[in-house]
Amino acid sequence: MLASLAAQHVDARALFAARPDRVLPLARGLRPARLGSAGLHSNHGWSYYESRTQTFVPYLLGFGWCVLLIALAAGLLSRSAAPAGFPAALKLLSVLLLLDVATPDTVDAAFSWAHDLTSGLLFLYELGLGVWIVRAVWPTRVARLLVVVQFTGGLVAMFSFLEFIPLLGVGMLVFQLSFGVLLIAVTARFHEVADDASVRTEDVPAAFGES
Repeated sequence: MLASLAAQHVDARALFAARPDRVLPLARGLRPARLGSAGLHSNHGWSYYESRTQTFVPYLLGFGWCVLLIALAAGLLSRSAAPAGFPAALKLLSVLLLLDVATPDTVDAAFSWAHDLTSGLLFLYELGLGVWIVRAVWPTRVARLLVVVQFTGGLVAMFSFLEFIPLLGVGMLVFQLSFGVLLIAVTARFHEVADDASVRTEDVPAAFGES
């Protein structure tokens, strides 16, 4: 997608101006792009791709763009109707993602321990952020359903990590996809609300409705 935009000479800064909802789909989609499905059948999780020479570079590029675009979205949200805590939450998310990819679990025992710790913190943080969005930012049935799916994927990943089932990659994929959809949906709503100057930040959940 980025290549096609460059070919069309589209100015990315103009494209994303005041539109965090356009940035996050790129951020969430770049991580698993063109890496194949072999990692889904490995109980190694998505770090499977970081340990293989043929996928190492695209994996790191995808993660790097993901971190950069989430941080960019946080900056755009800070100038929208979003609560002050939401941009800060996205910035912390980008830091946790960076720590996760910076601790490959195949180097040695210490790196493996650090990777398990950062991955656990990342997933717990993302689940907590999803619950916060449902309770304080976008209290709708759609948002609740996405968090339920996210939690279900987290359970599959947890039991796979404990080696009860061999579906770690699948559980992580379900978890991250549902979380990504939730983030994209809520940032798009913030853009819509930000266009109406009469809507105050504290009125944002009411403006979204209970759909």
